[in-house]
Amino acid sequence: MPKLILKIALDVPLDRLFDYLSGGQVVKIGQRVLVPFGRRSQIGIVMDMADTSDFPIEKLKPITQVFTDELPVDAETLNLVKFSASYYQYPLGQALLSALPARLRQIAPAVSRKHYAYQLTDFGQMQTVEQIPKRQLVTRRVFAALRAESLLTEADLDAISSSARKAVKQLVSDGWAISKQVQVSIKLPEMPAAVMPELNEEQAMAVKQIVNDSQSFKAWLLHGITGSGKTEVYIRLMQHVLENKCAQVLVLVPEINLTPQLEARFRSRLSNYPLVSLHSNLSESERLRNWQLAQSGTARIVIGTRLSIFTPLPNLKLIIIDEEHDSSYKQQDSMRYHARDVALVRAKRFNIPVVLGSATPALESWHNAAANKYHLLSLNQRAVTAAQLPNIECIDTTKVNLQHGLTPQLIAALRLRLKRKEQSLLFINRRGYSPVLLCSACHWIAPCMRCSSRLVVHLGLRALRCHHCGHEQKIPNQCPSCGNADLHPTGHGTQRLEQTLAQLLPTARIARVDRDSTSRKDALVEILDKVHNQEIDILVGTQMLAKGHDFPNLTLVGVIDTDSALHSPDFRASERLFAQLMQVAGRAGRADKAGQVIIQTQFPEHSLFNALRSQDYVSYANAMLQEREQVQFPPHVFMALLRAEANEYQLVQQFLNHAFTLARELTNDVTVYDPIRPQMERLKGMERGHVLMQSTSRQALQNVLKNLVGQLRGQPIASKVRWAVDVDPLEF
Repeated sequence: MPKLILKIALDVPLDRLFDYLSGGQVVKIGQRVLVPFGRRSQIGIVMDMADTSDFPIEKLKPITQVFTDELPVDAETLNLVKFSASYYQYPLGQALLSALPARLRQIAPAVSRKHYAYQLTDFGQMQTVEQIPKRQLVTRRVFAALRAESLLTEADLDAISSSARKAVKQLVSDGWAISKQVQVSIKLPEMPAAVMPELNEEQAMAVKQIVNDSQSFKAWLLHGITGSGKTEVYIRLMQHVLENKCAQVLVLVPEINLTPQLEARFRSRLSNYPLVSLHSNLSESERLRNWQLAQSGTARIVIGTRLSIFTPLPNLKLIIIDEEHDSSYKQQDSMRYHARDVALVRAKRFNIPVVLGSATPALESWHNAAANKYHLLSLNQRAVTAAQLPNIECIDTTKVNLQHGLTPQLIAALRLRLKRKEQSLLFINRRGYSPVLLCSACHWIAPCMRCSSRLVVHLGLRALRCHHCGHEQKIPNQCPSCGNADLHPTGHGTQRLEQTLAQLLPTARIARVDRDSTSRKDALVEILDKVHNQEIDILVGTQMLAKGHDFPNLTLVGVIDTDSALHSPDFRASERLFAQLMQVAGRAGRADKAGQVIIQTQFPEHSLFNALRSQDYVSYANAMLQEREQVQFPPHVFMALLRAEANEYQLVQQFLNHAFTLARELTNDVTVYDPIRPQMERLKGMERGHVLMQSTSRQALQNVLKNLVGQLRGQPIASKVRWAVDVDPLEF
């Protein structure tokens, strides 16, 4: 007898399941259902079934609808989300529903997964085309095609005519043809066999070791210098795994702009295997279709950004995390999960290998490799035999005369590349024209009234814009503080640098790559195609260009301004800067042409630049780990932040003081620090604060968080602020 009561997860900020009656409908665990909730209806996921409830049966409502035409979410995916919601202290229903494509979170019907094919009945086989009126040309063509082919798919019908589907339905109603449901398929591209490069000794050894241990869980840290051929190692591993008839591979990338490049590479080398991508640049219909292809097992390769880690994959046999150090893998709102850490949990539960690749591994990963929790594999030579690591030079900007923010050495190097018809990349991690608008008289700087930040000058728009909250206003004609009309854009952004280069090098073809210039869909792909086609001489860009891209003719990289990160109060700032500079330096000299990197800095003898010049990640990482141990920072301790924000800081202060008192009373195994304001005190009009908790025991910290969050959810003050727990935070 079917169980009467369903335990359903809903997208509400309550950490509990809700009881509903099945109403006699046949329901499976993991299935989507529509339920009444208050005065409205909501989509929910069935998590469990029971014979009893803590509530009187007569007060329970029956579910409204069961979406029986969809595959239910599998138990492994449900358990993974359940674990993540528990670890990151987030309501299960909200975590689960946010992991689904948007179309599956909506009450309106999702795009159907049903696909049909058509064939003639025995009665239809006995008919002739002459029996169809001559004016029904499309119906005649469809009938002829059905006679010629044993089965016609919807795609085949579309190729005949836009009205062919209507025509075939008439044949079905007349009994001439029948329809049957078929599984949606992915059309494999017709591509010539790609040349398979020969592996060097290090690559071959890495592939061999992972393949030999590919039948069980193991975490492999693939540490390879830029241009060492990590992607080729990924491809060889995927080829081995996909020989298994049903096997699936999940490849995580940190940012959308890396997806098309990897996708193209995999399609050319692994063209026999259906591949889909999952990222936020897809339309809702595309994302749903690709998610369902992965869920059904049809897609054998899935490439995606961080949310893809929760995609149902019934035959998952390998997880690859490219650029595993990248902070983009950490979600900064809602459930603040880290996709790399969730991937490790998923791989362990599936008992499959996971490969973490990076030229500059996160210190947490390097620490785990040193402790033999990860198995370290190193690639210390570039994959292209003739390619050499670039020569890195630091120019002391205090000892030279800058010309529009550029040193004479960098300008000369740019001119030399133009003469040689080689390409250059200038890296500056500030978009816009200028970081600040400064009054020459009273030194007023245009502030954002909604954030603790300055407005950035966007000269093309004649506007000041905040890059944190999006606030925009016109550039004032005079200083609001003293009335002075002499207002100067101060400092350099990508737009100003692009303008400067156009003046200094008028014959150069220049392209800017930042969030502003690539906001249009496919804009980045078009720019990168021009780079590969030698239609661009100089690229000016932010961190979007710093990683993953391979430009064979690019031989010069200039780094304009990085010094602010050297003195940041964020203890992770130097780690991020080193990784960023190693990545951007790795864009130079990847083929058979020598590369050069010029870094403009006021501190050329800083230890970070010394390590960078020798391309010595290992020594620098070990030194940073020693520092972290001395001051008790991650990865030697575990941290969590209780973040809060409200329109008035007084409310934030009351809430955090209350939370601080509760946390202190819960245990002595966790250090709880006094509430403070973050570096960005105000963001998007909200006043902010946080309480930091840390412990040498992950379990002790989890116990405190679980008890603390449970108590806070019932407090009246908690409803007056917006608050969240951030476990293993990257930003303070």
